[in-house]
Order: sequence, then structure tokens, then C-alpha cells
Amino acid sequence: MEFSPLAWFGAVLIGVSLGLLGSGGSILTVPILVYLVHEPEKLAIAESLAIVGAIALVGALPYTFQKLVVWRSVLLFGLPSIVGTYAGAWLSQWVSGAIQLSLFAGVMLLASWMMLRPTKLSPHSDQPHPFWKIGMEGLFVGALTGLVGVGGGFLIIPALVLLGGLSMQQAVGTSLWLIAFKSFSGFYKYAEILPQQGYTLNWQVIVMFSIVGAIGTLLGNRIALRVPQARLRQTFALVLILMGAFILWQNLPKILGTNKGSEAMYQEIDPKEAKQWIAKGAQVIDVREPFEFADGHIPQAKNIPLGSIPHRVNEISKEKLVVVVCRSGNRSAQGARILVSFGFDGKRVANLRGGMIRWHAEGGEAR
Repeated sequence: MEFSPLAWFGAVLIGVSLGLLGSGGSILTVPILVYLVHEPEKLAIAESLAIVGAIALVGALPYTFQKLVVWRSVLLFGLPSIVGTYAGAWLSQWVSGAIQLSLFAGVMLLASWMMLRPTKLSPHSDQPHPFWKIGMEGLFVGALTGLVGVGGGFLIIPALVLLGGLSMQQAVGTSLWLIAFKSFSGFYKYAEILPQQGYTLNWQVIVMFSIVGAIGTLLGNRIALRVPQARLRQTFALVLILMGAFILWQNLPKILGTNKGSEAMYQEIDPKEAKQWIAKGAQVIDVREPFEFADGHIPQAKNIPLGSIPHRVNEISKEKLVVVVCRSGNRSAQGARILVSFGFDGKRVANLRGGMIRWHAEGGEAR
């Protein structure tokens, strides 16, 4: 899979923002995967958990070596958060991608508000630590992580300082381990349920973003020494407000069922529905590379590799139904998005969920 320059920029941006801010930067991962890499919403949320977890794990190591991780807090906060994340990922089966992204936008707006009006944090070490409050906070943040794919560091750090009595450095180091544990918990559940829904995880995206993001954190740490943190957080908060508003603008019409939303989104269909579309005269556009296409394809398919769609879009009729297909459904989802961006009616463009893998598994004809 080839990544666009914008995708590479997005991967670096995630890491740099994490390095600059210490928390909150991972909130960029889902929108970058959706709007720059063109991953389907549910895949973006699942892959974001793996990416954020990997970057957090790398970032936690220096704090661990400096003995700035409070393992007691990892246990008290971590166990409920892992349970919450697993439950949030399980719940996602009954929530549409548009609703998940709208909830995510709400989290972005909450994060921006907290950055613009930061709470003055000072540990209450002279008071008894309310363990049940720490556990409830962990459960809530974990459920949020599992459902919308955000790391939640901007919520964890204040909880560790105000409720757990940790210093800021200890809270940051401890939160990174917590983010890693609960992110991997949610990703494990998504890896179990997504194939049942016809999705296939894109490991190239996960590995590339994890590596580039981890390297970006090192760059961000260096820049952070030269940039005023207050100004930086205010700027980042404004970016989150704009992105949150954009995501809501994109997804609320889909939830409300307005015409604008219906035209904007493509369809997701299974092999049985795809056969019905083909019987009605649908065009089948296979976006794999030619050598993949030669190994086996739907008989009616026309091979237009994903990267060639913008240059060959005139070969596809806007008057007919269009079924877009690839190996697993990832690239074809991107292809469907591209067609809609070129003016195709989203109600007449469909992504074959699960791709050729599912087509073969359900006995679809191929040549």
C-alpha cells in the first residue's frame, strides 16, 4: 500500500503533538486516519488504539527508567480502565461509525475546553486517596477509549494528580502505561469483532503510523523545550475546535438521515447484496494492482488501481451503480470515498465489505 504525502505528514504530526503536549496529541489519530488515509470509521478507531498504544508504550520507557511511574496507580486506575475499554469496544458493534465519530468530535471539543481553561493541578498528598473515585474515573475513561479510540491522557493526568496525589511528572509517566494497557485491551476486542463485520485491519497503516509517530515524539520533545507551553496548548485547542466542528458537520447529517448526509456517504454491502447490484447492471471496479487482479477477480470487474482512480474516473459512469472491490475492503473503501468526492451519488456507490476474501468465502464466482 502506498501512502500519500499527507498521510506521512499526519503520522509525524501525531508523534510531534504527543511530544509537545505530553497528552492530548493522540486525539488527532482517528481524524487523520479517516480523512487523510481514508480508512472506514470503525477501522480508523480500532487502528488508532493500536497506534496510540504503541506510541504510548515507547514514550513510557524513559519515565520507567527514571522511576517516575507509580505502579500502584497503574493497578488502581488500570484494571478498571482495561475493563472499560474492552466494554466500549464490545459496545461499538451496535453503534454506527457516524455516531462514533460524532462522539469523538464531542471528546475533541471537551479536550479543547480543558486546554483553554486548564485546571490548576496540585497533588493532595495530605488527604486520603479515594480509591473508588480513581477506579470510576478509570472505568469511564476506558469506556470512552474503547468506543471512540482516544487515548484519554487529557483526562487521566488530572485524575492521577488530583485524586491519586501524584506529581505532574509521575502522572505523565504513569498515564502513558495506562494508555498503552487500555488501548491494547480495546484493540484486542476490535480485532475479534471487526472480521465478523467484514472489516480487515490494515497492518501497514498500524506499523507505519506507530513507527513514524514514535519517532515524531522525540522531535516534539525537543521542540517543546523552545516553545511556550501555554501558547502551544491554546493553539492546539483551537485546532481541536475546528476539527471537532468539521467532523460533526460531516457526520450529524448521516445520523439524522438528511439528504445531504445520504449523498455524502457511500454504501457498505456484503457479497449477497453485491450480486444483486451486479444483476441490476452495476459496474464493478477492482482497485487492486494488476498482478492481484490477475490472480482472480469478479467476472464483470474492471481493473482501475486505487492510485489511478482520479486520472481514470471518466471511465466510470455516474449513471450506473458502482461496486468497488479490493482484497479485504480497505482500499475499496478509499476508492468509494474518492468517487463520492468526484461527484458520484453516494447512494449508488458501494464498497464490498470484506473484499475478495469474503467474496470467495461466500462462494462468489471469480475468474
